[in-house]
Amino acid sequence: MRKTFHPLLGLWRTVPALRSPAVRRVLLKQIYFTSNQAAYLVALIGFALGAIVVLQLHDVYGQSWESSLRVLGRLGMNELAPLLGSLIMVARSASAVASELANMRANGEFRCLSRHGIDVVEYLLLPRVLGMTVSAVVLSGCMALFALVGGIIFSAGWDAGYQIAQVERMVQPGWILVCLGKSAVFGFSAGVFACGVGLITKPLPTELPKAASRAVFIGILMLFIIDFVWSLIL
Repeated sequence: MRKTFHPLLGLWRTVPALRSPAVRRVLLKQIYFTSNQAAYLVALIGFALGAIVVLQLHDVYGQSWESSLRVLGRLGMNELAPLLGSLIMVARSASAVASELANMRANGEFRCLSRHGIDVVEYLLLPRVLGMTVSAVVLSGCMALFALVGGIIFSAGWDAGYQIAQVERMVQPGWILVCLGKSAVFGFSAGVFACGVGLITKPLPTELPKAASRAVFIGILMLFIIDFVWSLIL
């Protein structure tokens, strides 16, 4: 297993391979399939989440609309948006990445690429890990934005335009950095473990379907572990 994970341990050394148009093409495709196709779902969930949080804080706990929006801004940026956006990405893409790599390994495509002088780490692993990292940032940012929009609309009604103009009162720059940084860590770890599961899966037909569920389970588990450690440290 250690030998199988060895390519991922030196992944950072392959970053210069992004100068290759072929590698960049694979990276852009990964970002498209991982983030663009999930953006509508994330936006809808974020909008509903913002409305639910604001209504619950105001109706159940008696918070003012302005205080509810501030809580939504901090809670959404620091916790909900990075975690939920990354969870949706893991549920949709970790299984696809793991099963694809496991199937390619079982069919001998890794050996075929190596014989043609194509580095498997540069061409297959690097674009997928970076693609999931970028996608996690995009999806988390999209969820945070639409959560604020949903909260503002349900709290301000026709005065939503004024509230949107005063959005700097609800969101601090530090919260945005936390959202982007945490989602990047989530996406990178999910990409590494999804690729790792695909690499360690035995090249047997009966093992290939297990790679998808295993990648999702490990990815979700690692998200919560990293989030817990992040909360303890920061």
